[in-house]
Amino acid sequence: MFTVFIPSAFEAEATLRRLAGRRKCLVEGAPVWSGWLGGRPARVCVCGMGRKHSARRIRAVLEALRPLEETDPVWLAGFGGGLDPSLARNALVLLASNESAGASAHVRALERAEARNGMTLRHIACVHTADEVLDTEEKKRAAFERTGAPIVDMESGPFLDLLREFGRNGAVLRVISDDVSEEFPADLIGNAYDFERGRDTPVRFAWHLLTHPGDISRLYRFLSPLGPVRLRLAQSLEDAARGIS
Repeated sequence: MFTVFIPSAFEAEATLRRLAGRRKCLVEGAPVWSGWLGGRPARVCVCGMGRKHSARRIRAVLEALRPLEETDPVWLAGFGGGLDPSLARNALVLLASNESAGASAHVRALERAEARNGMTLRHIACVHTADEVLDTEEKKRAAFERTGAPIVDMESGPFLDLLREFGRNGAVLRVISDDVSEEFPADLIGNAYDFERGRDTPVRFAWHLLTHPGDISRLYRFLSPLGPVRLRLAQSLEDAARGIS
C-alpha cells in the first residue's frame, strides 16, 4: 500500500477528496485514511506541522505497519517554500531517499505523467528543514546561501531520518506554495496552528480575525493562489500511486 504523510489538513484536502472508499482511524492522535488513489490502495496520514509532532506521528504509523508492509514505499508530501529563485509557485520537486525498485516505480509513474502533461518534475538533493517559518525574502535568501537547499519545509529532516531508521523506501514531494520573493504570513499561521501542541486552533484563529479584521484581506491574498497548488499536489500523488504493482 502506498503511504503518504501530509503535514496539514489544508494541504491534504484535495488529495483526500480523491481517495475513494476511504476509511478513517487514529494513530497517536493522527488521522489516517485508507482507500484507493489512482485505482491503487493508498493511505493518507495528516501528521502535523513541525519537526516534533510530525516525527512522533510518523514513527507511530510506521511502527503500526510493521512487519506487514516493510517493502512498500512511504512518502512525505505537501507544500514547500521556494529558496532557489528559479522555483516559481506550483513547481513540483522531489527528493527520493534511494533508487530501490519500490521507490523508483512510483517516481517513474509520476515522471511519465508529468511528461504527458508537458510539465517537469525537478529532482533535488536536499531540503532545508527549518525550526521556524521563513516568512521574508531576506530570510529565504539567507537560508539558500547558507544551505544550498532549493526549498524549505519543517518536516523532511526527521522524516528522512525515520526512513533510514526503519529501512524504508520513500521520497519527499513538495509543490512550491510561495517563491523566494513572497512574504509568508507567519503570524497568521501561528494563530491557526499550535506548534507546541501540534494541532489546529480554529477558535483562536476565528477570534484573531474577529479582533483583527484587517488580517482578513491578508489571509485572502495568501490563500487565494493555493487552490491550484493543492490540486497539483493531489494530481501528482494520484499519478505516483499508479506506480504500485
